[in-house]
Amino acid sequence: MTGLQNRRGATMIFVGVALLALVGVMALAVDMGRMYLFRAEVNVSSDAAALAGAERLLHQSVAGAADTAVVYGRANLVDQAVPDIGVADVLPGAWDFASRTFTPAANGDWTAITNNAVQASARYTATYRFGRIFGLTTRLRSARSVAALGGVSGTSCVRPLAVPYQRLLDARYGEGGRDAHTYALTAEDINWFGENHPLILLKSGDSRTNIVPGNFYSVRLPPLEYADGGIGNPWTGANDFTRALGTSCDELAAMVRAAGGRLTVSAGDWLQAENGNMVNKTGDAVASLCRANGGTTPPGASGNQSFVCNVPTQMIVALWAESGDAPHASGCGGKCFRVQYVGVFNVTAYLKDEGARGYFTSLAAHGRFSPIPSLIKTIGLVK
Repeated sequence: MTGLQNRRGATMIFVGVALLALVGVMALAVDMGRMYLFRAEVNVSSDAAALAGAERLLHQSVAGAADTAVVYGRANLVDQAVPDIGVADVLPGAWDFASRTFTPAANGDWTAITNNAVQASARYTATYRFGRIFGLTTRLRSARSVAALGGVSGTSCVRPLAVPYQRLLDARYGEGGRDAHTYALTAEDINWFGENHPLILLKSGDSRTNIVPGNFYSVRLPPLEYADGGIGNPWTGANDFTRALGTSCDELAAMVRAAGGRLTVSAGDWLQAENGNMVNKTGDAVASLCRANGGTTPPGASGNQSFVCNVPTQMIVALWAESGDAPHASGCGGKCFRVQYVGVFNVTAYLKDEGARGYFTSLAAHGRFSPIPSLIKTIGLVK
């Protein structure tokens, strides 16, 4: 009997020791979970700093870019504390998409022509709570992120219009002030257009205003040839043009999908010109857009009347600087247009003798990030 009691006591001691060890392991597991959390929070800080720096590169406004990146990095707290990140931790440089490597610019030069990315590093020294039982006190949590400039892979809900990019530049700099073939829009240009709203023709009604004789800026969708060399299958017929110009984005997408095309238009795509002026077709479509946007048009307004959209109506259209035959597709007759930019415009009026008028508001840059070079750029985390 005495031996049995002794064994019971030994078991209780064994269970007590095991529980103590289990509690210690659980406590350490809690601490390790905290460390993983802090690592993720430090990564958010470095991500924010890299993206902020790359945003300055994107808009060609690099003065004080590192300071701005640091502000954004420090705004993301780690364990409710400010992480360690300084100006020296934010580096401009070149990101190689093929090898996935970052090369800092010499002397930290933010104006280097090869710059297409920003690298940011952040750190935080975390303190163990329960880990001290095992002799652990602190652990450094660090992260390094790279944000790079890439192309916009495509913009959706693009209407079947192709506006001469030269017309946009002429509105800003006067006729011939800038060459559409070589000039790239800047952040200052976009701000100027946003403040001044000069009106340009989005759809010409008069052949005397045309840059390419016989085209009135109307085109067919989807593209005849894509930037990557793929061949499209544009629709034919005036009714498709009217529907695509004046319908909802969802129905426009359905029309493109039915034609077997991609739902987006990208810089470098070739658009085939639509035959004819489409005077009445354009008026009907613009009137439909005006009403759908909550504005009103005169009763019975259609393509043979002039009217004003009481509420400026957003429309996304292509801007082109090069015309001619698409490199690998037939059917252009010299009247295809290579997309230079995709712009967001506000339509203000339809004038039966001139066409549709509107003003430029911004570049369309809501497509997916792509490593493929594009005239329309955006930023994305690559590391």
